Amino acid sequence: MSDWFLAGEHEADAVASVASGEHPFDDWPHLSIPLRRSELASLYAALTEAGPADPRSPAGLLAVEVDAGMIVTRVPAAAIEALAEMTPRTAPPVMAAWSEAIAHDEPDALGEILSDLAAFARDAAESGRPVLELAPY
Repeated sequence: MSDWFLAGEHEADAVASVASGEHPFDDWPHLSIPLRRSELASLYAALTEAGPADPRSPAGLLAVEVDAGMIVTRVPAAAIEALAEMTPRTAPPVMAAWSEAIAHDEPDALGEILSDLAAFARDAAESGRPVLELAPY
């Protein structure tokens, strides 16, 4: 399970402290995502046509909450831009590549998640704020 937050990089430590209860989720606009970091890395690769990143060494590492076993990374700007621009016409090839990469067997559920991610990315683009991901390491 991962969570996306509309938050600046300077807020990464505060976002990380959500895991310990120091800050509530509602301090920032957020989206809970029922996917592992490796599944999201495969989506980023499908969106940007780059190879998947190694989830053991996360790119854009901003903060670590050791006691809770959580990290905060910045979601790649190229992935957010691609999600924000996604349309019903451009989504199917991304969906197919992503579904195949993660061997997902529930395409309807995956489609709903992709739709939620795209809507959140549009909010990020409209606000001009980066997206930070809080996830277990």
